[in-house]
Amino acid sequence: DGEIINGESSINQAPITGESIPVDKIIGDAVYAGTINESGSLEIKVTKLVEDTTISKIIHLVEEAQEKKAPTQAFVDKFATIYTPIVFILALFIMVIPPLFDGAWSEWFYKGLELLVVACPCALVISTPVAIVSAIGNAAKNGVLIKGGTFLEKAGAINAIAFDKTGTLTEGKPAVSEVVSLAAEENQLLAITKTLEDYSNHPIARAIVDYAAEKKVDSLQGSNFKILTGKGVQVTIQETVYYAGNAKLFSDLGTPLSHCWSHIEKLQNEGKTIIIVGTAKSVLGIISVADTIRHTTVS
Repeated sequence: DGEIINGESSINQAPITGESIPVDKIIGDAVYAGTINESGSLEIKVTKLVEDTTISKIIHLVEEAQEKKAPTQAFVDKFATIYTPIVFILALFIMVIPPLFDGAWSEWFYKGLELLVVACPCALVISTPVAIVSAIGNAAKNGVLIKGGTFLEKAGAINAIAFDKTGTLTEGKPAVSEVVSLAAEENQLLAITKTLEDYSNHPIARAIVDYAAEKKVDSLQGSNFKILTGKGVQVTIQETVYYAGNAKLFSDLGTPLSHCWSHIEKLQNEGKTIIIVGTAKSVLGIISVADTIRHTTVS
């Protein structure tokens, strides 16, 4: 883990935080070991030793969890460590003590063996691990990975399940989910936005460009493309400067947002990332981007 001392970039933090949308980072921001630099170059000052990083702590927790036995298995093992020696000593006692008085060594020897066969907790000790291994193996055949007996046993008491959605329930990459046209028709809005985002390598920009291409919308003739770090992008089209970015960008430009604030809040409350498109004078529309659900999740 470290802190950025020079440079700006977008960081894919999905391996650590589960965020599907890359996070813009600037000087002074913290970055995690194990995350992916999507664009730009960064100079980072290390702030934690490798064993103290967030990913190391996660790995340690997983290793601890894997070592834990199921409560039933732990009880059986503890029971066997006490019960088995008692049975063994008792069997030896039967084999040795009675023959000293009546001399029937072979008879009492077989009785001692019978006691070992009947009383030895082999079935009890073996049954739990076999049942756990069988259940885990059967689950694996059906595409479910269970890390150990502890988690298998706790599954019987589960009322709710929380999933790490990125790459599990979702595709792990952003896609356009909704286009809200305000002061321009949808195709015009997409054409302007595609022109704005064509030169950017940001995953959100690529998602918008791909969506526009699917709709067979072409880019316009643009110039003076500029990245506004942490805010968005701008480009000049037919002597008019257009912007695409977050609400802070348009607030700084002094663009009125009151008429579209209800749309912004609605989309953000749905967990979507919004890209506002417009000029310094007005907002043309809003495009929302979100991580898409996998087809296998729905089926």
